[in-house]
Order: sequence, then C-alpha cells, then structure tokens
Amino acid sequence: MGSPVADDAAELRAAYLATRRLLATRDALAAQRAVLTLCADLGAAVATADAEVPDSVPMDLSLGEGVPLLPVTSDPRVRALLTRYLAPAVLDARLVVERVRTSERLLEMATIDVLTGVWGRQSLMFAINHARPGDCVALIDLDNFKTVNDTLGHEAGDATLAGFAVHLRGAIRDRDIAGRYGGEEFVVVLPATTLDDASAVLARLRESWVASSFPLVTFSAGLASVTESDGEHQQAGQIAMRAADALMYKAKAAGRDRWECQPLSSQGSTGLEGATA
Repeated sequence: MGSPVADDAAELRAAYLATRRLLATRDALAAQRAVLTLCADLGAAVATADAEVPDSVPMDLSLGEGVPLLPVTSDPRVRALLTRYLAPAVLDARLVVERVRTSERLLEMATIDVLTGVWGRQSLMFAINHARPGDCVALIDLDNFKTVNDTLGHEAGDATLAGFAVHLRGAIRDRDIAGRYGGEEFVVVLPATTLDDASAVLARLRESWVASSFPLVTFSAGLASVTESDGEHQQAGQIAMRAADALMYKAKAAGRDRWECQPLSSQGSTGLEGATA
C-alpha cells in the first residue's frame, strides 16, 4: 500500500472527503454512497450480509435501505482502518438519514391534510398566493355539514369529508390543485383555465358526488378568475379567493346545491353568473 506516511495521508483525506459528502447530502442514497466510497478508499470490498462471505466485518453499510451490506477484507490493517474511520462515518450517515427522514415526515405533515389526503391549508395558501392571471379559484363548502356531526356523530362527519376529498381528486385534472381550506371547506386552484372549463370540473364533481354513498350532503361553491392585482400588497390569488368566497355565500343564499361564477363583465373571462349544478 506504499509508505506509511503516504498511506496515512490518503486515509485521512478519504475520511475528510467522506465527512464533507455527508455534510452536504440531502437523502439516504447519497449518504450511502459516501459510506461505500469511504469503504472502497480504505481498501475493503462490499458484500451482502446474506451471502455469508468469509472475512466480512459486522458493520451494516445499508443505512436501512435495501439488503444489508457488509465490508469484506482479510487484511488486519484495513480492518483496523474500518474501525477507525468507517465506523464513525456510518454513525454520522445514520444520523443524516434519520434527519432527512424526519424532514420528509414533517414536510408531508405540512403538505397533506391528514384526514382527507388533499393539500393542507399551509400548502394550499402557497398555491393561492402564487396563482396567476388566467387561473381560476373555486371555494367549495359542504351544505348542512353540521347536521351530519350533530345527528350521526363526528365519525360520520370525518367519513363524509374524506369521501368528498376522494371524489374531488377524481374530478379535477392532473394540473389542478385541491386542498382542504378548513372545516368542511375545500379549495381548487385551476391553472390556465376559463370559467367555463372550471365550471365543467365542478359539474363532474357534482355528478360523481350525487352518485356516492353520501346523499344527505350537497355542496355550494363560488368560482372566480384570477386577474391582475390592483396594488403591490394585494396578491391576485387572494383577490380571487375573496371573490370566490362571496360567490359561495351567494350560492348558499340562492338555495345551496349550486355554484356561482363571476359575470363576464367582472373578469373578462367566459363564465355564467349563477350557474347551477
């Protein structure tokens, strides 16, 4: 392996580079690559734990991803190097992987509404705030939902919300974003969509929902176009959201089980005021 001085320098450099890679890694696969690279730099091969290869070192390099991997060497000096340099790197890599997995879980919790499986409010607000002119926003509210909770119990209410979310996901297009705004309210952001096309999405939703196993609950909605905002502090998506909210209440006042769209003159986009389901 060359002179001891040269070997020590190479080993220290390999350990240093592995540490740098671990500090920069963002996923379990990259952490595993850093560990395997260090193993090779120290002069050891890798084998699967179930292969029962002689001279394997009981040090799992898989980091919980796939089949356990063990370093293999018969050289006592390399085995000592594995203990000195590889073992701490594996421990660090496991900490990195756990950190990444924790971050992923937190991100999932922040993104998805646990009960319904659609986007949660925080991520939904991000989508609304980044809506652009030409998009549409629909605010949907389940009619008489409180009656379900009061007469059938909160489990039935939760089942209704979860069931509606399933039908909502089935009615929207791949590019549309659906989320739970809060309580029994849902929002759909429809990119690059006319009011007519957005109304067609709500029509598909109603057709599917009417045929479901929740006949006691209907929905009312307001549908608004996103236009240029009037001021720097007014985001276009938020303005459309307020308009959709007002239209949703108009639909409820008109008898529920329907949706209201902005008039053509209001937003300069095709649509029908007072469109019913």
